[in-house]
Amino acid sequence: MTHYTRRRVLKMVGVVTIAGAAGQILPLPPLRAAQSPAHVAGLDDFMQVSRLLTQQQALNITVGRALLLALSETLPGVVAELGPLKSRLQNQAGQQPDLADNPYGAPLSRAILEGWYTGVVGKGSDARYVTYVNTLANLAVSDKLVPPGFAYGECGSWAKRP
Repeated sequence: MTHYTRRRVLKMVGVVTIAGAAGQILPLPPLRAAQSPAHVAGLDDFMQVSRLLTQQQALNITVGRALLLALSETLPGVVAELGPLKSRLQNQAGQQPDLADNPYGAPLSRAILEGWYTGVVGKGSDARYVTYVNTLANLAVSDKLVPPGFAYGECGSWAKRP
C-alpha cells in the first residue's frame, strides 16, 4: 500500500468515525412511517375508506400509514371523520358516492384520493410529500412507463433516438 493510498484510507476512516459520532450526538427525528399500525389511530378505517374510494384492494399499508399521518397534520379531525365517511361509502356501494350533504366528506375524499394518486397531501406551504414511485398513478402505468428520474440502461441511453 502506497503512502498516498494509506492517507486516503485514513481520511475516509476519520470521516466515517466523525459521521458516526455525530449521529450518536445529534438527536435525529424518529421515522413516523416505521410505526406499527397499532400506533396510528384510525388506520383500519383509513385503509377501508381508501379501498372504497380507489376501488383498489391491494393498497400498500406502509404508504397508507404515511398518508394518514400526513393527513392528520394537514386536516384537523380527519380520524374522527373516517368512520362516518366509511359508513356512507359502504351504504352507497356499487354507485357513485354522494358526499354533497356532508361538508367534510367531499374534501376528505378528495384529499385521500390525491394522496394515493399523487403522493402529496395538502396544498401550498402545508403540502406534505409522502411518496412518488408508490403512487397509484405511477403503479397504473408501471408496465409501460419508467418514472421520471429513473433511467434503465446506460448513462444517456434516454437521449438516443428510438
